Amino acid sequence: MNIQTINPKLRQISLYTSLALLSTQAFAEATLQRNENQFINIGIASRVSFSSVKDAAPNGKDRSNDFEVEEARLYTNGKVHENVSFEFNFARNSADNRVELLDGHLGLEFNNYAHVWVGRFLPAASRASAAAPMYSTTFDFPIAELGSYQFAGRDNGAVFFGTDKSEAFKYYVSATNGRQGGSNQADNLSYATRLQYNFWDTEPGFYNLASYDGKKSILSVGGSYRYQKDGAGTILNKGDSKYWNLDARLEKPLSDGAVLGAEASYYNYDNDNTGDTVLPEAKGFFVNGSYTFAEKVGIGKFQPKIIYQEFNNDTTGLDRKRVDIGVGYLIDGDSNKRIDVFYFRENRNTLPDIDGIKAIFHVAHFF
Repeated sequence: MNIQTINPKLRQISLYTSLALLSTQAFAEATLQRNENQFINIGIASRVSFSSVKDAAPNGKDRSNDFEVEEARLYTNGKVHENVSFEFNFARNSADNRVELLDGHLGLEFNNYAHVWVGRFLPAASRASAAAPMYSTTFDFPIAELGSYQFAGRDNGAVFFGTDKSEAFKYYVSATNGRQGGSNQADNLSYATRLQYNFWDTEPGFYNLASYDGKKSILSVGGSYRYQKDGAGTILNKGDSKYWNLDARLEKPLSDGAVLGAEASYYNYDNDNTGDTVLPEAKGFFVNGSYTFAEKVGIGKFQPKIIYQEFNNDTTGLDRKRVDIGVGYLIDGDSNKRIDVFYFRENRNTLPDIDGIKAIFHVAHFF
């Protein structure tokens, strides 16, 4: 499978999809390849930003002005055998400025129906949590999306996933460490599942792409559920941790070359009324809409977008409502090479409101 001539945009879509489904069905050249069953893909991803927030300077009365390297990642994945895959990704942890293991797993992949990964990965959850290659369709990560227990929402464990024959129906079942120690003195595992159905074009593999930029027509609905016995609270006041979500995604290329996009997701978290602030009793949602113009201006296309989000934390009593309005500039019409500029306002019932502007330069690329 050493194809010498291939559309570069199709090659990128194939490589992003191969983050999950590293099979001989991939139709693009790998970064390094010995044969169709032994190859490695290498990629990078980064987000650098500038933000300015009203009254957020150290003196409490001037605007803050901050440059930030939000993400810097190195991706590697591939195969060592027809049925054996691997993925090892590394990322800078902004909390301590150290490089850490992001994903690290080995996989057995027999056919479309049966894939098993063991190691560190994203447990089965919402569509937004596993949007490849790095981020969901919101400008910043959704405020209602609470990650798992390891770095960047990952966890250690095993996951079984696959599709039906048509590849329209996709399923995941995972068992991971979840919370260790604290309330979980019996060392119970965390179990999660996700089901997804695509009415139009399919999305094979573990991850869904945040956007196909008009290369596919997507109408997808999905839902997830996660449970861990004694996964919330303290040793003296323990309870079960439960989570569920529902989500939907629409992406439709129009006849004139423009692309219409929309996504919605609802989240519900239950900590068994333990008062756990790390895993709070909470609920939230986001909805967004975008329109990518067909016309190319300079080296890219403009994509205006609006996002509305809510997150109600019943444990702490903090209710958040956020609106983002802005525009993305997609270099070569590619969402994985873009500059976003947007205004955001977040209303909070027990804390001061947040009013700011932000620009993000985002690149994700496989070589």
